[in-house]
Amino acid sequence: MKKAICLLLLSLAAGCGISKDIYAQRVAELTQTKSALEASEAARKKRDAENDAKIKALGEENLALKLKLKGLGQDVSSMTADLDNARSRIDEMRKAQEQSEKRAKQFKDMLAKFKSMIDAGKLQVEIRNGLMLVKLPDNILFDAGKTDIKPAGKEAIGQVTQILAGIEGRKFQVTGHTDNVPIKGGKFKSNWELSTARSLEVLKLMTADGMDEKRLSAAGYADTMPVADNATDDGKRQNRRIEIVVVPNIEELPSMEDTAPKS
Repeated sequence: MKKAICLLLLSLAAGCGISKDIYAQRVAELTQTKSALEASEAARKKRDAENDAKIKALGEENLALKLKLKGLGQDVSSMTADLDNARSRIDEMRKAQEQSEKRAKQFKDMLAKFKSMIDAGKLQVEIRNGLMLVKLPDNILFDAGKTDIKPAGKEAIGQVTQILAGIEGRKFQVTGHTDNVPIKGGKFKSNWELSTARSLEVLKLMTADGMDEKRLSAAGYADTMPVADNATDDGKRQNRRIEIVVVPNIEELPSMEDTAPKS
């Protein structure tokens, strides 16, 4: 068909006095121009499609950015609160570390001051359940089932009192402990009464030896806080004891936030 049209145009051109070569050149130029226009149109459509895609992507990116900025505002508030909480926790941890170091130093100092008595087997210095304490076996202080402090016990209590009185800003609790063997007959009806009476006797002797009574308290625990197995004679012997506990200061206790239940 195209060939026929070209022949027809050539015939007409010949009739109009235009040479075949000039006409063919014109046709080639028109064809080239048409091809260029088609290529340009195709390129334009391609660019338009790419631009549409970019515009769509930018719109989606803009929306995402707006949402992110909105969330970021909330995140910043949350991060600020978290940062404040972290700083507060760090301060608490620093204070706790300082208190721990202070307690460790006090314990070390106590060990040094009680060294001669420890070496002589008169007492032990321990940290138990986070508390510093001086432990005296009952056989140094009392005869079985009795509350009268023996001469050697009085001497030991006097030495202990002198050392503890030199620890400034501290209070002490004298606690009595027994084994699990029930009391039968005698002055006391139970280990509760015996352990309490013994702690009170030690407290009285400490005040007589110069300790301010406002720094002292006493308690009896009977056999409720054993440190060894009551199934053996040695375990029973270890459980029969007087302990003088160094009472923690208020700043050494956990804060209300630490002890509050977590939601």
